[in-house]
Amino acid sequence: MDKTMELSNTIYSKIREQLRKDILFRRFEPGRRLKIAELTNLYNVSQMPIREALQQLQGEGLIIIEPHKGAYVRKVDREFVSNIYDIRRVIEVFLTQQSLRSITDKDIHQLEKIQQYYERAVAKEDVGALLNYNKQFHTAIYKLAHNEEAMRIIEGHWQLINGLRLSFSPKADRMKEIIQEHRDILQALSARDEALLTSAAVTHCLKAKADLLGEMGD
Repeated sequence: MDKTMELSNTIYSKIREQLRKDILFRRFEPGRRLKIAELTNLYNVSQMPIREALQQLQGEGLIIIEPHKGAYVRKVDREFVSNIYDIRRVIEVFLTQQSLRSITDKDIHQLEKIQQYYERAVAKEDVGALLNYNKQFHTAIYKLAHNEEAMRIIEGHWQLINGLRLSFSPKADRMKEIIQEHRDILQALSARDEALLTSAAVTHCLKAKADLLGEMGD
């Protein structure tokens, strides 16, 4: 990759991450207009990475961009989060089911290694690491379904959900539940048992949704 392009992508990524964080941590309140000139001054960058970051965050649902009106912050409330999880559940369960068509013992061994890393991160209470390994675990499964369009939708929500989770303190009891839920998914994959796998995947999605909505309160 050209060094200039690589630097540009790095700047864009940093701006996107910072803008997402500022929205989730309410530096920009829901309904707030996001003016490009204001953001370029705030983040001390040119207009291009700002425009790219706004487009990406629109794809995640955090920002709404309307013709002739510009961008503004969407309200991230319980209904919004609930709707995202409902969409994700349909897609994630489907991808998990489809993974059975191509999964190998080697794939299962790799998933077991990722799960070990996840459990170590939980023991160390390393929130950033456990969120990362959780994503690795599920992404490794979903990729086995060979459905790029479905993966693109899932990827669009990962950073939003992880950003929300970082804004709350993770509960030890929930972390232990996730460990068991991952183990249940692994067991079903190893047995090539679709019914058991579907049940484990649905349970995992529903509990994840309930946990985050519970953190958000009324």
